[in-house]
Amino acid sequence: MIMTRQFFHTFSLITAFVMPFSAHAIQATRYPLTVTDATNHTVTLKQAPLRVSSKSMFSDQVLIELLPANQITSLSRLSKDPSYSLIANKIPSSIPLLDLNIERTIANKPDLLIAANWSDQQKIEVLRQAGITVFVFNTVYTIHDIENNILLLGKLVNQSERAQQLVNEMNTKLATKLIKPKHRLTAVEYTPWGAASNEASTINTIMVRAGLTNVVANVQGDQYGQVPLAKEQLLVLNPDVIIIPGTCDKDNTDNSNQFRQELLADPSLQQLTAIKNNKVICLPQSLRSTDSQYIVDAIIYLNHHVYGDNKTKQAHE
Repeated sequence: MIMTRQFFHTFSLITAFVMPFSAHAIQATRYPLTVTDATNHTVTLKQAPLRVSSKSMFSDQVLIELLPANQITSLSRLSKDPSYSLIANKIPSSIPLLDLNIERTIANKPDLLIAANWSDQQKIEVLRQAGITVFVFNTVYTIHDIENNILLLGKLVNQSERAQQLVNEMNTKLATKLIKPKHRLTAVEYTPWGAASNEASTINTIMVRAGLTNVVANVQGDQYGQVPLAKEQLLVLNPDVIIIPGTCDKDNTDNSNQFRQELLADPSLQQLTAIKNNKVICLPQSLRSTDSQYIVDAIIYLNHHVYGDNKTKQAHE
């Protein structure tokens, strides 16, 4: 009877996230479509774009799931780097890799170019003057805002149904794949350059949704949520878990494991709870920095590496 109830509860959670997508047909985008982007620029699409170019990792990772390869005229160069990209092995060789080069972008002739608010706005303005339709997305860090960005991008390229499916898949994973901790541990990200991240960052979202309490969440940082953190402060905070970024030994240039070993061996840090319990965890940079649907995979990875056994950890390596 207990097993039956548990199965029904899990089935109900999955159904709760799938039903809104399957029970109600998502309407196709109506064109002409006029929307305002992150720079308060009004963008009008007269018809569904058939040639779309991406200049950010967010749009790279979403567009590769929304559109066939022949409708993607280019992706950013970083999208092919496995140290930073989660789609490096998904990109067909037919899709060019182009950064925000004005001449090459104009020659690429996209119907729609997707950029980020950190992109070179002067170059974007030149491209607009050259007749390229550019839509700029805000870089966001909460699950809610990431989902809204995915849905908006889906609407722009007439793929609202597939975009909604991506969002539903995110929610289903969060509802069914996380380990619920008996006791919530404290944590901090600690980088080789001596910084942590506050609540205005994707890593904070990853930590909180993974079942951790970020001990510097409310500490003031820079515009990217970075908080300077000296070893003396680390000792005062004394987190249960220390998270370090890197490729986590997946290539020969990565120094995250060396940094981890330095932390574990540092005589001045031996009283830290995270050191004593061997809870210094490397979070791959490709997961740490994602602001697309893959943030859920980052959450699950960290959750299982903190609260799981060796079997669950290996399943997410």
